[in-house]
Amino acid sequence: MQYDFETLTDRRGAGAAKWDMMYAKKKNVGEGIVPLSVADMEFSIAPEIRAALAAYVQEQIPGYAAAPEGFAESVCAFLRRRHGIEAAPEELIQTPGVVYALPRAIRALTEAGDGVILFTPVYYPFYRAVRHAGREIRSCPLRYENGRYSIDFDLFERLAAEERTTALLLCSPHNPVGRVWTAEEIAGIAAVCERYGLGLVSDEIHFDLVFPGHRHTSFGALTGPLAERTILCTAPSKTFNLAGMNLSNLVVRDEALRKKLIDILRRDATPMQSPFGHVACRAAYEQGEPWLEALLSYLDDNRRFVQDYIAREIPALYAVPLEGTYLQWIDCRGLGLDRRALERRMLEHDLFFDEGYLFGDEGEGFERLNLACPRRVLEAAMERLKAACG
Repeated sequence: MQYDFETLTDRRGAGAAKWDMMYAKKKNVGEGIVPLSVADMEFSIAPEIRAALAAYVQEQIPGYAAAPEGFAESVCAFLRRRHGIEAAPEELIQTPGVVYALPRAIRALTEAGDGVILFTPVYYPFYRAVRHAGREIRSCPLRYENGRYSIDFDLFERLAAEERTTALLLCSPHNPVGRVWTAEEIAGIAAVCERYGLGLVSDEIHFDLVFPGHRHTSFGALTGPLAERTILCTAPSKTFNLAGMNLSNLVVRDEALRKKLIDILRRDATPMQSPFGHVACRAAYEQGEPWLEALLSYLDDNRRFVQDYIAREIPALYAVPLEGTYLQWIDCRGLGLDRRALERRMLEHDLFFDEGYLFGDEGEGFERLNLACPRRVLEAAMERLKAACG
């Protein structure tokens, strides 16, 4: 089947957060401008998912719902097939999104006042998750050398050895810098966690979005003592553009830890999941892989276009090599602007990216651009970006 990634849906006035944020920043946005900030895609969902949702509306009643029969088995089959994760249905916990799950997972693994390590810059809800859980952030800045990011394992080990540092909150693949941690890096992370008894919350929501030449290694596929102290966070939302369905699937192997997390979710009056989320997730995982493969090819072409364009036409900027996610991290420090001046420059040219400082101090002077849109949208954005840097 041929899939359409060229048609642009008009999301104005539809309550789309990314679009509403653009108009909140600037009232007089030019005609045809598309925001390239928040990490959802400007592509229609897979027709297989759309058909499954339509059939449910025709045939069922959208009442209060738990995961239906066969749902957990469908999720487990997808995790096994795509990522080598051998999860049992009873090891799954559904939550209304990964961001909602993060502070609860941290609470399940740690005690009030404990330290939680973050590899920074990092997805901004990570900071809120640690603070919301009543824990302390232990920042471990990534090394940025020769245009590439890597983990500072010496600093990571020193932080892990500190009294009351008890967990790592990991983003894998990493948002915003676009790294897909190698098998060797994952083994190194696991070794430090095991050596110091750290718990691990591994947010792998972007795990399906990996480009040629790279391979995602999931903590859900590893064995050993750390597996009993790991909460793996997955969801169909980034992969299949289903963020509004508010559904994530956590894998928690240890029964005692699983019961503790379930108790926290109950005490927090966690809302039930939408039945539409269950239907969409199951359709995605059972029928959506051909669409996913077509998406990955389209995103890879977009990635190459943006990186080539910036290298050729905008020498003051640097597109950090993108290994996974559809979020291009751009080093804008060559412009010599402070963060407010950079933000103003972008707004003047109708460029609505995510400002790098949102991801932590290490992100100042960077911008994050969402590649998941029709090519013509990117082409127009690159022309405006060139003008902004001229």
